Amino acid sequence: MERTKLFINAEVITVDEKDRIVEAVGVQGNKIIAVGTNEEILKLKDISSKVIDLKGKTLIPGFIDSHLHISIYGSNCISISCKDKDMKSIQDLLQAVKNRAIQTPKGQWIRAWGYNEDNFLEKRFPTKEELDHITTDHPIMITRTCSHISMVNSLALEIADIDRSTPDPAGGKIVRTEMGEPSGLLIENAHMRMFDIAAFSEEELSQAHEIASRHFAEKGITSIHDATGYGMDNLRLLQSDSERGIIKQRVYAMVGALNDSRSVVEHMTETGIYSGLGDEKFKIGPVKLFLDGSSSGPTVWTRAPYSSDPDNYGIHYFSQEEVDRLLIPAHKKGWQITAHAQGDAAIDMFLNTVEKANRLFPRKDARHRIEHAGIAAPDLIERMKELKVVPVPNPAFLYEYGDGYVQNYGGRASWMYPMGDYQNAGIPAAMASDSPVTDFNPMRGIHSAMVRKSNSGQVIGERNRVSLLQAIRMYTYNGAYASFEEDKKGSIEAGKLADLVLLDRSLLRANVEEIPEVKVEWTMIDGEIVFTKSNGEN
Repeated sequence: MERTKLFINAEVITVDEKDRIVEAVGVQGNKIIAVGTNEEILKLKDISSKVIDLKGKTLIPGFIDSHLHISIYGSNCISISCKDKDMKSIQDLLQAVKNRAIQTPKGQWIRAWGYNEDNFLEKRFPTKEELDHITTDHPIMITRTCSHISMVNSLALEIADIDRSTPDPAGGKIVRTEMGEPSGLLIENAHMRMFDIAAFSEEELSQAHEIASRHFAEKGITSIHDATGYGMDNLRLLQSDSERGIIKQRVYAMVGALNDSRSVVEHMTETGIYSGLGDEKFKIGPVKLFLDGSSSGPTVWTRAPYSSDPDNYGIHYFSQEEVDRLLIPAHKKGWQITAHAQGDAAIDMFLNTVEKANRLFPRKDARHRIEHAGIAAPDLIERMKELKVVPVPNPAFLYEYGDGYVQNYGGRASWMYPMGDYQNAGIPAAMASDSPVTDFNPMRGIHSAMVRKSNSGQVIGERNRVSLLQAIRMYTYNGAYASFEEDKKGSIEAGKLADLVLLDRSLLRANVEEIPEVKVEWTMIDGEIVFTKSNGEN
């Protein structure tokens, strides 16, 4: 019999049905065997037990990030970071590209990520000419922080066969000069196609997965819902790296692609498999379409024009008929379906599809999802409740991008990622970071859900604030619910998987403003410690 670990003198946030706070937990193997008082748990002690005094610190269920991109985040870690604190101007960026070009064999890609023109001295993108001046021997791709827009050099355009005669792809735009030549700026599907062409090798992606998994464990993330990256080959590699232990977290893998999600959905619908295939370590999740753009771009599809531009309603990828044709058959064949839908028009479109699917082919407990559900107006929340759709919002976006939301969407910003409205409606919203679009630290997301402040201090939609315990539930139990796994994880209860996180202090006694600074002491997945603060990865 495996040795029993008895954790006592803790502040255990159970996230059970009653939101109990208890003192102690017993773990044997990969399962939680008991939860209760110190006295109750110590009754389990025998000669082989190990008793661990947690000295009043918080023990919490492992965090479930219900929407991130592990391959993209990890590959960013081996690319140039435009979010580096020393990266303040385009000249800083160009110097970093030049330094990387010196170290990179000719013909190989140079990639940078996290670019936000608002944070750079010049308040613009680098030009194609500026990139060409650094090197014409390497294709260069500078990806905006939203991962929906990029700037590339002439060699990258040549590799992608993009010239003045190339038409804009559906749902995308090749920005052109006054003379009609591609400027190097690619938006939405034009960017997604270039992103596909600039894909990393399998060796690089496995390295990326190892780095990302380690970083996620450091922040207490024990399960991830991967929101796709480099297509079907990437899905296969995710499964392989999960089986080999390179990825420590449990993976619920959405099936789609940043480029041409239509073809992936069509193919997977015909395979005969459906959501749920797999085990506790790796499982196939929903099929996913992209319906519109990014909230910070801004390129989301809206019902009314942008407050910053009366002629702009954003970008959408498909017609209602196309979305119905792609997703209703998937629903019929047993798939959980989801869509990237940020603007209220995109959310409305997806809900129309779900409503038709449920009417034509009724299914019990389908739990269809909406990724982001950015501008979730009150009428859309009512429809989500009626259709039992699970939204996956990103309140941490409010911190990094909130000022831009107010500028571009006006009063609608108060409806963005409306955790309070979801809570009041009884909708089990599953919180997520969408890393690398913003910080994957769950403490940042929890804090943002509680205070709804931008990094300038602007409060955005105060009525949509939630409590600490409500925010924690959204980052744990609700994530398990979104993947049909609430009977196995997401709370600290006897019989559930031993995915646990010890924080460095009492979370319930912490000041609200110190929550982003709370650190993880150790992270346990499947009963095994995979990270400790003192030793790094264990």
